[in-house]
Order: sequence, then structure tokens, then C-alpha cells
Amino acid sequence: MRHRLWAWLLALAVGTAAAQVDEDDGETPVVMAEAEAQALLAEALPAEPAARYALLQRQARAAQALEQRGKYVELLSELATLGRSQSGGEVWIRQYLSAEFIWGSSGKSLAAADAFASDTTLAPSTRAAAALRQVYALAQARDRSVMERMWSRAQGLVKQAQEQLGDRDPAAALRLRVDQLQVRSEIERWGGRLGDAVATLREAVRLAQKGVEDARRLPGGGQRPARDPAVQDIYGWYDGSQGMLTYALVRQGRAPEAIQVAQGNLALWRSGQLSDSLGARWSYRLGQAQVAARQYAAALENAQRADDMLQRSGAGPASHTRWLARQEQVRALIGLHRWPEADAFYRDFLASLAEDSLARDRASDWRLRALLAAKNGRFDEAMEAVERVLRFRQRLYGDAHPQTQEAAGVRALVRLLRGDMAGAWSDYQPLFAALLDSPGGWQDLDLSGARGFVLGLAFDEFLREIAARALRGEPLEPAWTDRALQVADRLQTGATHRALADATARLLATTPALRELLEAEASLRAAAASRNGALAATLADEDRLRRRNGSDETKAELKALPDAERKKRQKVLADELAAVREQVRQQREQAQSAREALTGQRERVAQAYPAYADLVTPPLPSPAALQKLLSPGEALLVVQPLESATLAWWVTPGAPTRFAASAIGAAGWADKVAQIRTALDLSRGARPPLPVAGLHEVWREIVAPLQPGADVKSLLVAADGALAALPFAAVLTTPESGAFVVRRMAVTQLPSAGALFALRRTAAPPLAAKALFGVGDPQFKSAAKAGRAALGQAATRYDAAWGFSYGDIPPLPETRAELTALAKALGANPQTDLLLGAAATREAVLEAKLLDRRVVAFATHGLMPGELPGVSKPALALAPSADASASPLLELDDVLALRLNAQAVLLSACNTAAGEQGGAAMSGLVRGFFFAGSRSVLATHWSVETASAAALTTATFSAKAPRAEALRMAQLGMIEGQLGGGRWAHPFYWAGYALFGDPSR
Repeated sequence: MRHRLWAWLLALAVGTAAAQVDEDDGETPVVMAEAEAQALLAEALPAEPAARYALLQRQARAAQALEQRGKYVELLSELATLGRSQSGGEVWIRQYLSAEFIWGSSGKSLAAADAFASDTTLAPSTRAAAALRQVYALAQARDRSVMERMWSRAQGLVKQAQEQLGDRDPAAALRLRVDQLQVRSEIERWGGRLGDAVATLREAVRLAQKGVEDARRLPGGGQRPARDPAVQDIYGWYDGSQGMLTYALVRQGRAPEAIQVAQGNLALWRSGQLSDSLGARWSYRLGQAQVAARQYAAALENAQRADDMLQRSGAGPASHTRWLARQEQVRALIGLHRWPEADAFYRDFLASLAEDSLARDRASDWRLRALLAAKNGRFDEAMEAVERVLRFRQRLYGDAHPQTQEAAGVRALVRLLRGDMAGAWSDYQPLFAALLDSPGGWQDLDLSGARGFVLGLAFDEFLREIAARALRGEPLEPAWTDRALQVADRLQTGATHRALADATARLLATTPALRELLEAEASLRAAAASRNGALAATLADEDRLRRRNGSDETKAELKALPDAERKKRQKVLADELAAVREQVRQQREQAQSAREALTGQRERVAQAYPAYADLVTPPLPSPAALQKLLSPGEALLVVQPLESATLAWWVTPGAPTRFAASAIGAAGWADKVAQIRTALDLSRGARPPLPVAGLHEVWREIVAPLQPGADVKSLLVAADGALAALPFAAVLTTPESGAFVVRRMAVTQLPSAGALFALRRTAAPPLAAKALFGVGDPQFKSAAKAGRAALGQAATRYDAAWGFSYGDIPPLPETRAELTALAKALGANPQTDLLLGAAATREAVLEAKLLDRRVVAFATHGLMPGELPGVSKPALALAPSADASASPLLELDDVLALRLNAQAVLLSACNTAAGEQGGAAMSGLVRGFFFAGSRSVLATHWSVETASAAALTTATFSAKAPRAEALRMAQLGMIEGQLGGGRWAHPFYWAGYALFGDPSR
């Protein structure tokens, strides 16, 4: 089944780019021969103001046509000055500020924006635009208090401008609104409201896209060409909003979606539909998403291409665009472990920004400096950088604050690289306590940007050190390996928890009490951040006064005064310092009180809605806590592949946790698992020999060193990377072809080790009264006329000229027979308990009463993020409804809003358990069904054969046994020939099923 969808998706990927809109870079386009443009730029500017102004405008267009960005900024700067005395000339101020920031100097743009925003002789709309540009630039710096103060001023100016514009100039009003939304998203980012920032930018994209459509529409009918200046002006806001959205998505942990958006725009550039300037910008936007996805080689290539293109165009080294391109080069080089190159490049990067304080402040990060110094053997330099920050934060916040714990974590990384494991462990402990033992700690330390990058490396280095010592045969402290398991659990969980949190909007809309609790938590989090910001500012004042009082200048001043005046002046200085120190004391108490209030609110949320807390801040239980969750005869296997090794833990009740390491790394397992899956997949018609060596190697390398006991009858596996896509039931315990794991024990998969806590936190509710609710064989063809409107809600979020028809998705008629057979076996009524064909719609699923169904089955295509344009979360493809604008996809948001009391959810034909690419997304979907009320999810590793699928699922759900054992009995029935008479003995027929959840329910 599934290979038909992949073939269709491949064809779609080839054809999508050509269907995108034909737009340019948002500046007024110029059709001008190169020679003509060069000649214009060579003309001397006259002294007479009107003539000079006229030629400057023509030269600016010539510089734009030649993509000479440095010259373009220079000309716009003069136009912004001369234009103030010309009718309509203030428009150049907005264009100059934007161009200076993007192509010239971000620091100059910031200074100029403040001057223009403060100039009361300018029109309110001009001042508002300048004020918004100022706040946007400040949002890239570090002074939160100044940014918030200027945001308040900008809001007031925007209100004045809107009142002045009224209905007279809708295009100008729309530009102002989009600009305001872009800046608001930055304020939300600063406040840690990442979901709000994404929503705000989606609205900006929607409005800008509407503006493009309005600009193209002629009053008497027809359309303006896409390269008309009025169209291009608003398209610039559309492109900018889209670009900001890619960064917001990456911060939310949704890099695959950002990659998809960037690649679509780069396809337009390669086909000549976008300028080189925009091609460069989409190259580094793609690079930053690829860094987040750990695709470092591709990210480096894209960031280098962007930087080269920008440099050739004359973009300044301190421009926003080149800053972003070079930032991604630093991160990609670090990700590739090319430490000397990263160090040299970063030093050159900082040196090139010496004259632009804003750009240099943005680029200069103490974490990166410490990391690169340590990785290049300059340990004293690294320790000095870290110690300075750590001492400041200890003084500012105290030892127990997350900011202090972060600094200790970076020092742990430096000490570990230096070979000081004992010192590193003492620093790691408070960081682990903050981030592993307290789920809310991940919210306190927004792990994005350089912080997330370096702390991620700190965790990686800790696991790498544990692996290296294990492979060398050195003894390991149990406390080290116990913490390493929690780190591994966090790595397996972290890829999904932000996407899950973002997918709760529909849930919160129907749960007002929970929404109120979370809104109160958000307010308290903002208040705590504000208190900390005020404390930092006051402490900076205290440092300034202390240095002033002890400076040589002050001493000389006092010495020159008569005794009486000197004493009076000394008292004034001392009183000023004492007053500030008292303010520091009070603000420290206020900050601590705000933090305690936030902690209390989180506890109230967890107590009132424990399932929601498990979903968005999943627990990371220690091995000792996991042991208490397991029953006799059960074992938990946790597997975490690293770059050059793989770590494994064996947890059983009442026994010490066992730990081992394999020298095979993530890339090695990816190749091996791919070979195993290819050899087991008979859907292509070939019948290769059973990969005995590969299947036994998994057991020999990962499980055998853990010395599993013969008393284990139920194995729970929490694996990451390619190993999550391994059909573990088919692994061979000996080099014999029939020694499958499933002969010894039932196998259940978990999204992460911590998921077991949520599954067994409460007792199972009473069984539902009815047997089955099934959805299958959706009629995709009815969407053929809908085109892009069939997925309209997603389409409005991004560039939506998709160039495909939802109706072309391959149908699945065989799933009708599979569900019908399952319904009959479970005693359900196929007429009333199944939604088939055109009736299998998203709306029908959402409206169905599912609390009384023991099994809920979906037999359709499962879509992972990036497989279709606009698909950003895992989804199930269903039939479109009569409303052509409604999405036919049952997305993660919808799953969270379902109300189930199901023993199991069946995802048949979905291939949802397959592949490393979809591993994190599948984990999110599984956890979503757990939250909705299902105790387990049965998914498929590959496209299963219809008759055997019907037989296995029917036998599994008909058995009077716990779900994992029921699946094992059905699999053994195929192996032994009781099911299928021996024709389904090959693992292709029975090993393709992955059971996620609680094996005992």
C-alpha cells in the first residue's frame, strides 16, 4: 500500500516548484539593461536639489537592478534625507531603514530609526514605521527593558498612524499592520511565548498574501503583472513574514516544516522567479533549519553560498543578512566537529563587526567562546570566560536559579573536555537536577539559540564520555549511567514535546478551566522574567557605582576638595551606592517570590490536569522510578545511538539497572536497519534471503552485553534514531534463522522511557461497551475539484500555490475488506461502526462519540511532516467533506481533542512506525493518542499485505489476553502455520506491526 504513496509523493516533489507564484524580492523591480544601469550610476549628481533627487531615484533603481546592495543603501540614505522636502518623499525613510538593516549596518539602522521615530515633523505613519524598525532591531540585542519601553512608544505611534490613515490608504494600513505583527512576534519570542509568535507570524503571512492579491487586482477586472511596483512592495512584507516564520518554527522544534518552506522558495530562485538577493536569504534560512535538524554538511553549503552571494552584492559585514549567513556557518562547522575552522571563522566574524556594536553584541556569545576555546585546547581562556559569567549569576540569582545552573553546565562541558570528570560531574549535577528532575526547568531555560546549541553539546559530550569509558572497559559510577539514561530519555522526548505543546490549541479551546490556569502561568512566567530583568539592570547600576566610587578619577576629585566638602561628597557617593544595594536586596526577594509563585502555579496545573502536564512537560523518571513501574517478568530496554557509539540500559524490577555500550554509532545502525528492512520487505516482488547476520547483530551488540534473564516475558523497547524503525520482534537471539525474539517474549515499543510513567500513573478505566469504530478506504478523488482549497487552513500559513491535487493520493480499496473482517470478528456492525469511502471524513471522526469503543481503527495513509506541502505535523489522510475549504487531514491537534476509552488504536496501512525521518513525528502521534485515552497504538513498519493484515489484526483483537501477548500469539500463529497455513511465516507478514503503549492492558 504505502509504496504507492511514496511514488506519488516523489512525483509531487518534482512538480511542485513550478506552480509557485511568480514574485520577486519585494523592492520595486526595474527592467533595465546592465549597460544602461552602469551608465546611470556613473553619472555625477547635480547640486540642484530637485535634479539631484530625481537622479538619485533613477540611480537607486539602477543599483537595485544590478543588485549592488552597498551602493543601493548609500543612495537610499541620501534619498531619505532629500525626500523629506519632496511630495511623498518620506517613503524613502522606510525603505532606507529596511535596506540599511538588511544590507548595510544593523547598528546604523537602529540609530537612524530612533532619530526618525523621535522627529515630530514627520508623518505619524513614517514615525510609526521607524519606531517599529527600531524595536525589531532592539529585539536582536540584549537589553529587554529598552526594547519594552520602545515597544510601548511604537504601539502609540501605530495607533496615531492608523487613525490618520483611516480608510484612505488600505495598502499603507496593511503594510503597517504586517510590520506591527512582525515586531510583536519578536516581543512574544522574548517572552518565551513561542506558540504565540508562530500564530502572529501566520497572521502576518495571511495578511501580506491578501495584500499581494489585492495589489494585483485591477478595478475594472483583470490583474496587474506580478512585477508591478505596487505588487512587489507588499510582496516584500510577505517574503519577510515567511522568512521570520521559518525561524519561529525552528525555535518550536519544527525544523522539517521550516526546511520545506525554504526549499520551496529556493526552487523558485533556481527557476529564475526570485532575485539572487532573495535566493541568498532563502539559502541561509534553509541553512538554519538544517542546523536544527543536524544536517550540518548541507547547512554549511547553503550558508556559505548565501554569504558569498551577499558579499558579491555589496552587503556589509554588519548587515542582518550576512550576520545570519555567517552565524549558521559557525554552527554548521561546530556540528561537523571542524573545531579549528569554526574557531578561526568565529574570530574573523567578530572582528568584522568591530564598528557595529549591535551586530557584535548579537554575535558575541560567551557560551560559544568558551566552547571553541576548550575544543581548541585553550582551556584557561575557556574557564575564564565561564567563571566570569558564573560568578555574576551566582551573585545576581543565587546558586539554585536556572541561569546559574546553565553557567555551571557550560563549565561542566569545559571541565569534561579538559579531562576533569570529577569537576565536571560536580557542575553537571545542578544542571541535571534543574532540567531532568523538574520538567518545568525546560521552560525556564528556553533551549533555543546559542544556549540550546551549547547545552545540547554539553549533554552530548557527557554521553560521549560515558560511552568512551564503557568501551575502554573502565568502571562507571551508577550515578553517571543513571543520569545518562535520563539524558537519553530527554533526547528521545525533546524532538516532540514542543510540537505537542503547539498542537494543544484545539484542546484548550474546549477546556476553558485549563486555559485559564495556563494563562495565569504564562503571566507569572512573564512577571518572573520581568523581575529578573529589573534585578539585572539594578545590579549593573550597583557595579557601575562601585567602580565609580573606587576609580582613580573619583579619588582625585575627592582629594582636590576641602575636608568638609570631601566628607559631604563621600557621604553622597556612599548613600547612592547603599540605596542601590538596598534596591538589589528588595528586587532579589521579589524575583524569588515571583519564581515561587510560578512553581506553585505549575503544581496546580499538574494536580488539576496531570495528563496535560505529562503531555507538554513529560517526566524523565530515574532508573529507580522506572523499576517501580515495572511488573515481574517485564524488562525495559532503552537504546540511545550516538555519533560513534550506542548506549543501552536494561531495567527490571528489583534488580540493579544494567548498562552497556556498543562501538556501532548512529550512522552505522542507520545503514544496518535499512538493509534489514529492505531484506524483509517482500512488497516489491523479490524474495531475498532472511538477513540472519544483521538480525542477530542487533541482539549481540545491544542486548546480549546486558545479560537479559530468561524470566523476561514482556520486553518494552524505547529506542531512538534508526533503531526505532527496527522490527524488534524479528531480531534473532542466536545465529539461527528461527530464533526470533518473539519466541521468547512479547515486544512493545515506547516513545520514550518516561512515557511508561504516564501510561501507568492511574488505573485503567472500565472497558468500553462497544467493540469497534473504524475509518478506512477514504475517497480522495472527491477532492479533485477542490485543488489547493482542500487543505485551505494549512495553505494560508505559507506560500500556498502547491501545484498538486489531493485527489491524486493513491486509493486504498483493500482496507475496506480488512476493516469489515475485523468488525465481524469483534462482533461490530460494519454498517454502523465503520466510516468508509466518502463518509470517512475528518468532520465525521471529530463528531463521533468514541468513549464507548474498545478499538478505534484508521486504515489510511499516514503523513509525516514535510511529505505534503503545508503538512507540518503527523496526520492521517481522510476523505474531503462538502466544505472545500476544510482540511481533510486528521492532524495531531485533532487527535489531542478526541475523547477515547480505547484499549487500542489501530493505524493500519499507515506505515507510521517506519523510518528515522518520521520517528519523532510518530512519537508525537502516539503520545497524542495516549493523551486522548488509548492504552496502546498498533502501527505498521511497512506496507503490509492485505489478507495477512486482516488475519493478524483480527486474531490480535479477538484474543482474551493482554494486548502485547495477544499480538505475540498471533505472530507465533503465523510463524508456526496456524494462521495462513505456513504461507505467512516470513517476517514480512508478521514483524511489520509495532505495538506502542502498555503491554499489560
